[in-house]
Amino acid sequence: MFEDEQIIRELIMYSYEKMENNHAYPFCAFIVKDSVIISKGFNDRINSYGDKTTHGEMEAMKKACIELHSGIILKGYSLYSTCEPCLACFDSALWSQINRFVFSVSHNDFPEYFNDHPYSIKDYQNDNPNEIMVVRDVLHEEGIRLFKTAKDKYGW
Repeated sequence: MFEDEQIIRELIMYSYEKMENNHAYPFCAFIVKDSVIISKGFNDRINSYGDKTTHGEMEAMKKACIELHSGIILKGYSLYSTCEPCLACFDSALWSQINRFVFSVSHNDFPEYFNDHPYSIKDYQNDNPNEIMVVRDVLHEEGIRLFKTAKDKYGW
């Protein structure tokens, strides 16, 4: 989908900017509705404070809820992420009633980031058919380059 590519392209650029200016990891996310970016998030606090609960997806969801005065409900919104959301982010998105997920790279591309849990979004889809929509591998090669750049920068 062309709109998905445009948004992921902007998300990847945002991620490079945050790596350069904020020393963030490349795990960034947008909350989107009708092709409009509602909020953006990156994982600055993970690096700065060692707070593993503040992933880019969590930050984007929190900002969207504040911006929209929606409580915790984001029904009808999409979560765009540079990388397949971890289970904590995915579960939080489900609790917020997000049912569309779009990402560039998956846990299979960088298994070293996903070695702490065996369950994936694909497993959830298999267990709950037709409940969520997932668009994978959008601008996949650009996403791979982003994460390889981060690995070189941070020595992972």
